[in-house]
Amino acid sequence: EGVEKNKIRKALDSADAGDIVFYVYFGQGRGCCIEIKEKTNMLPMLAADESEELTVLDVAQLHTVILKNILNIDTKEPNSQKYVTYKVDMIEALSRVDSGEFDLAFFMNATRVSDVRNLAEKGVRLPQKATFFYPKLLSGLVINKFDS
Repeated sequence: EGVEKNKIRKALDSADAGDIVFYVYFGQGRGCCIEIKEKTNMLPMLAADESEELTVLDVAQLHTVILKNILNIDTKEPNSQKYVTYKVDMIEALSRVDSGEFDLAFFMNATRVSDVRNLAEKGVRLPQKATFFYPKLLSGLVINKFDS
């Protein structure tokens, strides 16, 4: 798992700023890297209430292009929720795929804070898990010490 984690991290880290890259893990050490070459290809796939500004977000590309339009899993639909689980721990996700509990795992780079801020300032509603990063602001303020 350590070797696989390093391989995935290297693939994601190799993306230039602003590029959208995913790593799909199929289990037993098998996986591949997917790069979205043209972000605007997702525009016709967006729901009427979704902003075209979302094309800059890896998580929006994953939800719209891959999950919804390729795998037919609409994460906005309650019935589809049973097919998707979010894990922050890479090792846990890898082992759950290897054990057969999960069919596959998608890994992506974290959403850039600047993108969240820019979209929020424009009033764009962010997709599920667009701000799934740690520490959460409130827990960071309560749990973590400030150095003087």
